[in-house]
Amino acid sequence: MIKKFAIIGLGSIGTRHLRLARALLPKSKIAIVRSGCGENSDEEKNADIIFYSLDDAIKWGIEAAVIANPAIFHIKQSIALMGKNIHILVEKPLSHSIEEINQLQIAQKKSNSIGLMGYCLRFSPDAKKFKEILMDERIGQILHVQVECSSYLPFWRKGKDYRKSVSARSDLGGGVLLELSHEIDYINWFFGEMKSVYAKTQNSGTLDIDVEDSAELIFESKQGYLISVHLDFNSIYPTRKCTVRCSKGNLIWDVLENKVSCDFEDGSQEEKIYENEPDYIYNEQLKHFFDCIKNKKQPLVSLEDGVVVLKMIEYAKKSNLTSKNVLIR
Repeated sequence: MIKKFAIIGLGSIGTRHLRLARALLPKSKIAIVRSGCGENSDEEKNADIIFYSLDDAIKWGIEAAVIANPAIFHIKQSIALMGKNIHILVEKPLSHSIEEINQLQIAQKKSNSIGLMGYCLRFSPDAKKFKEILMDERIGQILHVQVECSSYLPFWRKGKDYRKSVSARSDLGGGVLLELSHEIDYINWFFGEMKSVYAKTQNSGTLDIDVEDSAELIFESKQGYLISVHLDFNSIYPTRKCTVRCSKGNLIWDVLENKVSCDFEDGSQEEKIYENEPDYIYNEQLKHFFDCIKNKKQPLVSLEDGVVVLKMIEYAKKSNLTSKNVLIR
């Protein structure tokens, strides 16, 4: 059993992890590591101690931690924790750039710690069902894929100025490509490695922020079919879907409704709606993290999966700058 656990960062996702960890680790000591710049939170009551330095938390003897602060700090803190063989769950994205990835990979090879990447959609039962049907011969060959993720940034965090949030600030690793990178991760999970990407990003000017608020991407898979992706957080009406057109039917995953539906060429239909509580996938993710630590298992989503996502985003940014299709290496 983990005796001492830490949550690094107490933003919206950090507070959720703290609350869930408290329930899963009732006998453990839980620390919060804060910068001292954020607002006080009612969730602090779920912690046993607050540190304002990661070094102090390490000296206190933490055995595992969730890194849930801005992406610009993730690599440095991951390296520091793995250097002490402390297990880590890193919230997405892994970082704001690929500049320090080599150092992270070297540190992980030298460490005995578990490294889980926080792409929590992989723990969704509807996502698992969707992936299962993709492998079903009844659906036939994949022809093309459409991915859409639209939302409205001012609605994300009630009662807070969205313009000051991580999502809205380039200096903290904001913008839709990084903030909505769950979609990039599940593309890689569902469809395998990508061959190339063509991308265009835009700042509409409607949100008064200094990062891209929408992006259009076209990936070419190794199998040759195209995956078109629309990402934005400037749409008042949210949509989040993955639609796969196949030679023997169509398959749709509606993420917001937790619904998977499939129409087959013989006229038959299948639909499954999952009654997931808002905390469900985060809770499953934490339980998986603790199970990997206890039983020395490989995590379902590795830090290397986070590296792959970052590289896909970097190639998309390069395509946007050059207005050219870019090979993914």
